[in-house]
Amino acid sequence: MRTLLPVSIATRLISLSLVVVLFMISFLGMFGVSTSAYAANEKKPFPQQVNYTGVIKPNHVTQASMNQSVASYYSYWKSTYIKNNLSSLPGGYYVQGDITGDAEGFEPLGTSEGQGYGMVITALMAGQDTNAQTIYNGLFKTARAYKSSGNPALMGWVVADDVAAQGHFGSATDGDLDIAYSLLLAHDQWGSSGAINYLAEAKKMIGAIKSSYVTSNNGINLGDWDSKNSYDTRPSDWMLSHFHAFYDATGDQTWLNVINNLYSKYTQFSSAYSPTTGLISDFVVGNPAKPAPQWFLDEFKETNEYNYNASRVPLRIVMDYAMYGDTRGKTIANKMAVWIKGKTSGKPSNIKDGYQLNGTARGTYATAVFVAPFIAAGVTDNAHQAWVNTGWDWMKNSKESYFSDSYNLLSMLFISGNWWKPAGV
Repeated sequence: MRTLLPVSIATRLISLSLVVVLFMISFLGMFGVSTSAYAANEKKPFPQQVNYTGVIKPNHVTQASMNQSVASYYSYWKSTYIKNNLSSLPGGYYVQGDITGDAEGFEPLGTSEGQGYGMVITALMAGQDTNAQTIYNGLFKTARAYKSSGNPALMGWVVADDVAAQGHFGSATDGDLDIAYSLLLAHDQWGSSGAINYLAEAKKMIGAIKSSYVTSNNGINLGDWDSKNSYDTRPSDWMLSHFHAFYDATGDQTWLNVINNLYSKYTQFSSAYSPTTGLISDFVVGNPAKPAPQWFLDEFKETNEYNYNASRVPLRIVMDYAMYGDTRGKTIANKMAVWIKGKTSGKPSNIKDGYQLNGTARGTYATAVFVAPFIAAGVTDNAHQAWVNTGWDWMKNSKESYFSDSYNLLSMLFISGNWWKPAGV
């Protein structure tokens, strides 16, 4: 027989329990721990606030303050750039952004590059954002619908609200690398037993990336339309920590071969063309590696310099050191950090949007896609603490446009320790 408590005692117990629950929510919130009602559905809910070995964080603010800055910036970024208004693909989400190439008569709304940014960001912000998995699955739906004309397992590089655009465009390497990587994050975040088998999709894409992008010389080409024997490459596609994650997921030695080759190529290039700065050009061609000519692929004139493509490189390089302990990444990132600190007198606001390889400024103003990766490069050494602190304050207040804002948020996630390493399989 069950014993019943008097109503007055039961009421007091319920009230006490509610007080305890509310206290715990408040207590956890003080320390930046997500208290989202959906957090229990996530295996790695934001904030994860990882401390990487040998890597510094801003130390003039608390971890909770950094987490809040990231969450606030994400809220702004999401409301500004995440869209799901495709009449040609109901339920399909995309990241709205401009393009620099030819949309071939379509009205461009976004790119595979933006799709990759959005999928990485959304997987990392799950738990903070209760709708993250819905958004992520919608982004993946668009990535699959807008398949590449060259390899249907990859994504065509343009999103347009037209069924005819689905399967019309060839691919761009960077978008697919981020999308495949994000699927590994999604597997770790939500598991793969739901509507989408994230791990199976990741492995399928990794295989397609190897088939289309990894060259016979262990390089990374420009798209599934490019030659498998090509030496033409874009250093912002040298996502070394992604390749380490691909190796962990597949056990395929190819990815380690690619990593070793790209580090050697970077060292070779820097020794010949940027021994003081460590900078690299937007595109690299030839063997031995050299800067691409101006107007390469008709992108813009300064493709032979450190410009809007190469500006992303420091983040990709330093992440390999932080997550996988590859000291080659530390050496390159630290060289860049030392140079840019000297160039700007230690003031991130003095960074310009473009440099010749010898360090002469080509640009005229500071924009986050240049600033944020240089700040990320500074986490390699305690000597850069003031640089990282000042840079963090600049970054959290920078709001400009799709490209800079997206890369700013990615950099903030990394610097704050909220970009975690995929577990591997």
